[in-house]
Amino acid sequence: MDGPWSQGPKELLQHAVDHMSLDGDFDRRIAMISIDNAVELMIKTYLGLPKRKEKSKKPSRKQLEEASNSFPVMLDLIEEFAGQKLTGVSLDEIEWYHRIRNQLYHSGNGITVELAKVQTYLSLAKTLFQNLFETELVLISESQIQKKLGLFLGMWGVFEKELAEKAKSLGLADHRAGAVLFYKADDSTKQLWIETKQFRNIAVHKLETLNADDFTQPIQNISILRDRVENYT
Repeated sequence: MDGPWSQGPKELLQHAVDHMSLDGDFDRRIAMISIDNAVELMIKTYLGLPKRKEKSKKPSRKQLEEASNSFPVMLDLIEEFAGQKLTGVSLDEIEWYHRIRNQLYHSGNGITVELAKVQTYLSLAKTLFQNLFETELVLISESQIQKKLGLFLGMWGVFEKELAEKAKSLGLADHRAGAVLFYKADDSTKQLWIETKQFRNIAVHKLETLNADDFTQPIQNISILRDRVENYT
């Protein structure tokens, strides 16, 4: 479903990457603001797409107008009308990073933002972009840890979607990501799931404590988990 409507968010995210490569306080602030603007634009764009482009139910014009000046209301709309597109994306985390962006925007040059937070918000934004527009997003000059973080979060999102689909196919009443593992997995698989989920939370909230090599095993863990879950009957 990629098209000209996705060009604006794509350009804003590339603009953010360009500033991140300069690695100054000012550039990190600009990058954070650009990412947040991209997130807001991609959500508004998706919700406003004509029905012939996206067949699912859409919010009314009045709802879109009410959400235009309220980021939390806009997140509520995307959750209501495109919840199936949010695999691997936490709206709570998106809103948390939006608040950081607001602090930067309204405090001028008085505060700075850590590179790790900018990197994490970028990866969340990329995942959301790819989910909404169903196309891979390639940005030029991303750092190694940014690439690994993006790969990990992307694989995690796919795995969570597969878990939900497996829960439905097995007839489980609970379709949440962990339900299949709770009912079907052995102890070692459950532990691997817990450890990988904990790493995901560290990657999103404390990326500054990690380096690119730290992602190698968790990425392998997701592949192991996917193979095991595929065989559950």
